[in-house]
Amino acid sequence: MRVVYKARDTHLDRFVALKILPAEKVADPDRKRRFVQEAKAASSLNHPNIITIHDIESEGGIQFIAMEYVAGKTLDRLIPRKGMRLSEALKLAIQMADALAKAHSAGIVHRDLKPGNVMVTGEGLVKVLDFGLAKLTEVSGSREEATLTLESLTEEGLIVGTVSYMSPEQAGGKTIDVRSDIFSFGAVLYEMVSGQKAFQGDTKLSTLAAIVKQEPRPVSQLVPTVPGDLEKIVNRCLRKDRERRSQTMADVKIALQELKEESDSGTLVSAPSTQRIRRRGKVWTVVAVVTLAVAGVAVWINRSTIKMPEAPLTAVPLTSYPGQERQPSFSPDGNQVAFSWNGEKQDNFDIYVKLIGSGTQLRLTTAPEADTNPAWSPDGNSIAFIRQRPGGKASVVLVSPLGPPERKVAEISKTGMDWLRGLVWTPDGKSLVVTDWNSDSEPSGLFLLSVESGEKQRLTSPKQKLFVDSQPAFSPDGRTLAFIRAVAVGVHDIYRLALSEDFQPIGEPKRLTFENQVTFRSVWTLDGREIIFSSGPYLGPNLFRIAASGSGKPQRLVYTRDLIDVNIWRLQVPGPHGKISSPIRLISSTRVDGHAQFSPDGKRIAFNSNRTGSFEIWICDSDGSNAQRLTLLGVYCGSPQWSPDGERIAFSSILEKQWEIYVISANGGRPKRLTSSPAYDDQPRWSRDRKWIYFLSDRSGENQIWKTPAGGGEALRLTTKGGALALKSPDPQWVYYTRSDGALWKVPRDGGEETQVLESVEDNYFAIVNGGIYFIPRPDSAGLHSIQFFNFATKRIQSIAKIESEIDAYLSVSPDDRWILYSQDDQVGSDLMLVENFH
Repeated sequence: MRVVYKARDTHLDRFVALKILPAEKVADPDRKRRFVQEAKAASSLNHPNIITIHDIESEGGIQFIAMEYVAGKTLDRLIPRKGMRLSEALKLAIQMADALAKAHSAGIVHRDLKPGNVMVTGEGLVKVLDFGLAKLTEVSGSREEATLTLESLTEEGLIVGTVSYMSPEQAGGKTIDVRSDIFSFGAVLYEMVSGQKAFQGDTKLSTLAAIVKQEPRPVSQLVPTVPGDLEKIVNRCLRKDRERRSQTMADVKIALQELKEESDSGTLVSAPSTQRIRRRGKVWTVVAVVTLAVAGVAVWINRSTIKMPEAPLTAVPLTSYPGQERQPSFSPDGNQVAFSWNGEKQDNFDIYVKLIGSGTQLRLTTAPEADTNPAWSPDGNSIAFIRQRPGGKASVVLVSPLGPPERKVAEISKTGMDWLRGLVWTPDGKSLVVTDWNSDSEPSGLFLLSVESGEKQRLTSPKQKLFVDSQPAFSPDGRTLAFIRAVAVGVHDIYRLALSEDFQPIGEPKRLTFENQVTFRSVWTLDGREIIFSSGPYLGPNLFRIAASGSGKPQRLVYTRDLIDVNIWRLQVPGPHGKISSPIRLISSTRVDGHAQFSPDGKRIAFNSNRTGSFEIWICDSDGSNAQRLTLLGVYCGSPQWSPDGERIAFSSILEKQWEIYVISANGGRPKRLTSSPAYDDQPRWSRDRKWIYFLSDRSGENQIWKTPAGGGEALRLTTKGGALALKSPDPQWVYYTRSDGALWKVPRDGGEETQVLESVEDNYFAIVNGGIYFIPRPDSAGLHSIQFFNFATKRIQSIAKIESEIDAYLSVSPDDRWILYSQDDQVGSDLMLVENFH
């Protein structure tokens, strides 16, 4: 189609490649248009694995492109007859996938990916060439090109691309999108691994027919040692139906990277021989990895007998949208998933439906309130969900999988974490099981809700009214209900309730798990013998299975991914007339770092982090350097608090099966437990005289502020009207604390009259200094947070700084009142993950 020369750029004294359209071809308008298109498309991309375009010029009627000169060989000259070594193939394939992902994100489809268009340097660097056939994808509604017959495909100029690597839709003259490149990539990867083309025939027509109608020979038959996961990646890329094909190159790249990591670590498993595999069914498990450590799980199981080889579980992205996707629910046929997503702008949760393997989704709801917890009816005709309402209420609503109209079933009470509550259909499709309560004086529980009448019947009653029964799941025969019950703050376990034929409770629920961790979303296997659930440390849940009888210990299935990055930021306190400075990121990792507290001398910072797995207490220098782990308990350790002399650190933990207060030396060692009854405060506070530690507990039946001797002993109640977080004051006569209504209060250190100080404090985000209170109020109308200062002397409030990201942890002020520490969510999101090879 064109000629390429090696030339010297005399201005910059460098070699370049000149791609020239021969003069006799200039008269061909279509060829000329594609030539210019190549230059424009490729020049818009800036990526180390894509050839760099320097310029496009015309001289003497000849058009040419000046581009980067790459010394190396094309991939087709590097592939051995029996295929490349696995490590080399993965190294090159990842670079190719990264290049295509970049092009696709810019709306560019290559349309002629083949080994001859991939250059490899002597150092192993990949450069994808020849975007001459690239086509900018239409923003909306492109119409299909005229379908070409096989006879017309032989005519010059009617098709573009190289026959052996075309996608079925490209061979048929249909509309092309990024999934066509994914098919071509699969064909190239097939050849890299096996040394043979995936599709080949005696003629172009026979090759095209093979692409459209035939499946390629399994890679494992050609290379018996090929890893099973690599064969799956190739097969997903080469699916004829582009709706079932891998949908993005970004996802393919991630899968290849994970495969390379396993290969480098020596944990890869070869593909089992296809002669020995008889798959009579398939199981898909979906895990929704949710901000703040929530993993939702849904399972659809084919009713055929399952006989699968022992292969490692793999998790592949089902969605990868911006923001948070939660609470997946499979359709009865297992082909679609309903879920809640806060949308492109991340401004409101609505219900969506997605076809498995499709890159698009259908939005079902558009109400301004948050819609969560979708549940597909047994007949597939309705999706039930929960809509948040103002005034402490929520609604159970039905909608068709195709969209409106909606029907409100009933109103229910609103909980503090409605997106966790869940709901499930009874097997007969006549009722739903949902979390609710009849009055504030009664405990919450699970209720049977009639879809027709809206009437409710209580099924469960927790012993403590502060806790919630949620996330119900029916066994396949409909005679047993599994659900999650909070047995302590931050500790949730699975319970099982036997039911009669008309879904009435038989006896009391039985507790199945005793893992002392956060547990969410249980589902049953088809035979009713096991329950799959998500559980683990805060922000680090895993997927487990346990016998429905409760015998034995849970077995881990697969790790999930955290999609949240919380870091500690430092802000300089402005002087009386000083300019407000920009905050800087002080302590960071790819995980969660929060709850930072200055030491009394200001030289060190204590914080908690899950950078090594579970949340532990860490200490670093005041500039964020020299971070060292203080605890190694393997369970969640709450935010640390320095003693006034800087020698000890108090924190809360579930080390001994319930939340208690512990103290540890600032130099490390074994922590000492101080409390002997549930102490729920995530941030215990020291008194100024080091004699007491303030904490939150409901041991009296309600949440109140208590204090316990720092050396151990009997705890004393401090408040009578409720409380949340207690904080010491520069004035030792007072203890400041928040209430559930969001106001800040103070009480004498020995108890007495309680006085309101501030009306609005976001969660428990405040710090007290000699002159006043630094605090974060509730977000403004635009949803933005700010740090403000309440002056004790003037009673006035001054704005210190605007915070655009979500605040994630408490404030700390340095002893010299120069610096403020706070944590913010620098990345928050969640994807639905499809777990394959489950058996």
